[in-house]
Amino acid sequence: MTAQAGDRRYLMAGIALLALFGVVLLVFFLPLFNGRTGMEAADDLFNSLSKGSSYYIPQVADNAHKYEGTAVAFKVKAEDAELGQAVAKVFSLNGAKAEYADAKVTIEGDMGVLAAAAAADAEMLYKNDMATLESKYGMDARMAVYAWYQGFSALQKSAQHDGDMTTASFAKKVMTKALEPAYNFAGIPAYKFSEKLALATFLLAFYVIYTMWYGFGVMYIFEGLGISASKGH
Repeated sequence: MTAQAGDRRYLMAGIALLALFGVVLLVFFLPLFNGRTGMEAADDLFNSLSKGSSYYIPQVADNAHKYEGTAVAFKVKAEDAELGQAVAKVFSLNGAKAEYADAKVTIEGDMGVLAAAAAADAEMLYKNDMATLESKYGMDARMAVYAWYQGFSALQKSAQHDGDMTTASFAKKVMTKALEPAYNFAGIPAYKFSEKLALATFLLAFYVIYTMWYGFGVMYIFEGLGISASKGH
């Protein structure tokens, strides 16, 4: 590093840029956006856009019909009695024979019927219809979908162990394309990028400009102080 005379104009420009940077940052952390901070509002928007781009539940429901008549039998290890009873209840109310005992749920049923029912429940949670799910099962809506997830996770592992990769692959698809998005995005509205194109584009551009803004502010201050990077000789 070498120190030189510097330029007051650069110094003042750098201070001004960083001061404005701080003001904007402060505004972003104030609850000025319907009671949410700017950061929270931006996170909400991008979560909604992520949810809108993760909607594959109808495809899972359509594929489920191909597996109707496919009998499956497997066991689910339950972390506790509450989860074990929830798994047993969710599967039994959708046509399967399910019994909870000794920290395990033994399940027998029709793969297609169960997958279609899981997709239907995932659809309700994805669309934030918690009341219908809670009325159907008498438990928290997310718990019901989590119980489905635990069941299909166990089915996938069981099918893999038996060498039935077709069943294992579809069980995983039910988990990742229907149950996971519904559970992870529960309570969040879904938007397509095209529906929020202007706002999303503005925020993405702002993030890039704001980052450069800070960088130029620091650079100008260094220039103004006569500090620059140079190779030693």
